[in-house]
Amino acid sequence: EISCSLVGSEMCIRDRNYCERTITMLSTIYALLCIIVPCSLYQLIICKRQNKKQENKAIHFVWVYIFLLYIYLTFSVAGIGSIWDIGHYDTIIRLEEINLLPFQSEGIMTYVLNIIMFLPLGFLIPLIWKRYRNPLKIFMIGFGFSLSIELCQLFNRRNTDIDDLMMNTLGAVIGYFIWKLTKRLFKNINHKSISLSKLEPIVYLTLAVLGEFLLFNWRIFL
Repeated sequence: EISCSLVGSEMCIRDRNYCERTITMLSTIYALLCIIVPCSLYQLIICKRQNKKQENKAIHFVWVYIFLLYIYLTFSVAGIGSIWDIGHYDTIIRLEEINLLPFQSEGIMTYVLNIIMFLPLGFLIPLIWKRYRNPLKIFMIGFGFSLSIELCQLFNRRNTDIDDLMMNTLGAVIGYFIWKLTKRLFKNINHKSISLSKLEPIVYLTLAVLGEFLLFNWRIFL
């Protein structure tokens, strides 16, 4: 009887672990689709309007989807809120979770990690889009993207912090200069840049934020 009980317990644990892995996988796929589907629809509309072939478009799309994967990973780490969080807490916006005083975060690693999280943003955008090979543009994009995440966090249990905004923006600018240095060190590496539109990376970031904020209801997996 004891051995049967142990076997039954092990089977329950295995089943529970399997269910948890399945839910995690489905949640990941769901979150990715909330980003990729709107951006893919945008690509389809723009390509049909242009109605012309461009060299290296396939390579461009590969880089774009690497960029979108990075956006998903950023959302996963930052914990972006969604419209589905509204009404699940005592108040819609909690003022005690908003910090507008700079350099109030605890521990230097908080600053370092926020910088690291936005390094790929500042590196990938100038790599993929020639029009954005400018530190001021990267600064503005990094600031805008970080601000959108912080504003979305007003609706969940994550702190909206000016330190995160500052360090994220700094990380994007540092990422740009890392790209600049890489370009100088490896002059033989020449990625031919094409663009579907003048605002292509900004459109992807906007659609990704809106897709995650409006479409991703993580509570269905509870």
